[in-house]
Amino acid sequence: MSHYNGGQRGSFLRKFVSIIFLLVCTQIFPLDFPNFSLGEENAKEEFKRGLTYKNLREYSAAKERFLKAVNLKKDFHLARLELANNYYLLGEWEEALDELEILATKAKNDLLITNKIETLRLAIAGGVTEKEKIYFKTIEGDSIRGYRFRNPVDITFDEDGNFYVAGFDTSNVIKFNAQGTPISNWRGGITRKLERPVSLVYQNQKIYIADFARDEVLIFDLNGSYLATIGGPGKNPGQFRGPSSICFDPLGNLYVADSGNGRIQKFNANGQFVLEILGIGNSKLVNPSGITIENQKIYVVDKDKLKVFVFDGDGNTIETISKSEWKKPRNIRILDNQIFLTDELTGIWTYSMLNGDWRQLPKFRDKNGVYRVLYRPFATNMDSTGSLYFVDFGKHRIDIFSHKNNLLSNLDLKIESIDTSDFPNIHIYTRVKNRGGKELIGIDRLSFRIYENDNMTPLFSLANKNKINEKMNIAIVYENSESLKKGKTNLEDGLFPLFRSLHDTDHITLYRAGKDSQLILPDTVSLRDILAKIRDSQAEEKFNFGKASIAALKKLSMETGPKILVYLVSKEAKEESFLQYQKSRIVSYAKAHSIPIYVLTTNPNPSFEESWSDLTGPSNGKYIFLDGEGEERDLYKLFRSHLDYRYILSYKTDTNPELINRYIKIGIGVDHRGVKGRDEGGYFVPEPR
Repeated sequence: MSHYNGGQRGSFLRKFVSIIFLLVCTQIFPLDFPNFSLGEENAKEEFKRGLTYKNLREYSAAKERFLKAVNLKKDFHLARLELANNYYLLGEWEEALDELEILATKAKNDLLITNKIETLRLAIAGGVTEKEKIYFKTIEGDSIRGYRFRNPVDITFDEDGNFYVAGFDTSNVIKFNAQGTPISNWRGGITRKLERPVSLVYQNQKIYIADFARDEVLIFDLNGSYLATIGGPGKNPGQFRGPSSICFDPLGNLYVADSGNGRIQKFNANGQFVLEILGIGNSKLVNPSGITIENQKIYVVDKDKLKVFVFDGDGNTIETISKSEWKKPRNIRILDNQIFLTDELTGIWTYSMLNGDWRQLPKFRDKNGVYRVLYRPFATNMDSTGSLYFVDFGKHRIDIFSHKNNLLSNLDLKIESIDTSDFPNIHIYTRVKNRGGKELIGIDRLSFRIYENDNMTPLFSLANKNKINEKMNIAIVYENSESLKKGKTNLEDGLFPLFRSLHDTDHITLYRAGKDSQLILPDTVSLRDILAKIRDSQAEEKFNFGKASIAALKKLSMETGPKILVYLVSKEAKEESFLQYQKSRIVSYAKAHSIPIYVLTTNPNPSFEESWSDLTGPSNGKYIFLDGEGEERDLYKLFRSHLDYRYILSYKTDTNPELINRYIKIGIGVDHRGVKGRDEGGYFVPEPR
């Protein structure tokens, strides 16, 4: 009997928690499946077809069905919400906003609708432009039992949102998840025990740690297992005396500030010594303590000379930066177009690379308005959301600052589709973004809640990110012009490194943009076949990039893994090539599915880049001139870096499989760093296979 009563209490508690969560997150509003009167059955059937298409990620077909459902039953609010969702996923954001505002007139206090409207208005306006960051929280190194760190010197982030803090005095590295919860404490292995870690950086699923006392750069996997070492004590090439700072360039070369030897050493991706930079004359290095690379320039802090020296890739001095107020400059990073220089005695100095002014931050206000002094700052860094992390050596702490808007607003959680193909197992595809439109990575399973018909589902799993990103999908749209054909050599030389690196699981589709658009190759990994199709195409004078782009994006949006839209162009494409579907629609479509847009050109004119920047910039893509010597050599790595950060939540439903065609409502909630998000969707119980 006591066991039965315990079960009753547990069931009651779960229902109570579920009710409280729903009351907090939503207002009462008829978004459930309605009752249909005589003559309205067609609306129900159109809605069912629309939802089936949406959950197959065929968003265009779904939109048409939802439109019919709304026209047949004007108060079908659930159909209107799904119509708005599909407009968003198709890049038709103004139309999505119109539908949401109609819903808002019916329920002015519905939090779900209000949040969707606010988020969409921000997205249409270009996202959060406010640069103000406010204090978020502090991680005290002395207060975490089992994960204690003292005298922190540096911090780095991996692609899953985890971050790593190096403790100089405690000779360890603490790994935190994206929520800021410590999950492991590294001290190295028996043969390579950490002694005085002073700088660390993430690169290709590895953590590189400069150990000042060991005169080595130690390499670990993300579980803290020792892998390899670069360097050793000495003054010969490839040896160190007190390595003080490390960083990577975009091509995977490692740079080490070798403080005791007064030089910078460069190593290739295999860890082999390439060259040393000593500086000459007034720019001769004495005690380099910090290093970073931006736009092929190497920025080096010299602690003894109280200056920053800027070198080119061959070690030639380009510029010298100094401030009379600097007393003990330590480290340097360039984050979000700003130089962050940490001075152990005078605080953190920032320089806007856009406005050209220096500012000093020796202290800041916490949440209570109390000033907190930066006692001995050693380093700064920024995570994928734009939050800043200040590493204070003297106070044994990490101070975190975030965009004000991101801390005070709800998260943008969206259900893209619900897969019922292996019912009763349900798989829900979701995205989570902040108000700046940046995808949030590293959210753990415990931060999500799933509700099926308002009942919380306690047992569900979160798909493994690596499995989702096993394959890459690239859609190439080429300009059907004579000029592009003449650039065959550039195309071949520029694209060869990419195709040489492709895996068997990767897929490429080829679209021709001429007067009309056409899918030429539905699936290939052959550069030869692509070049042959471009060569054999009959050149035209007008190009329909808009139609080809939309066709490519529709195909890409149905895939999992990294998804890239690529234009191959010469100098002939003009603005009118996007009249049918404007660039803004293409960008919105791409951003809705986190698809970057790359423009690869055979045209050497640098001014041509500006005409494509409204596609590449907002979508997080790039404009690259194919000359065989530039960034195209690393295209595969660039493309692969655009990971699919969707969260796929899976569970086994208790719904009776005999309830065929019964509508099941799904609610998803998330709470990350104290900020919440929510969305609703649903599915129909499928017929047995």
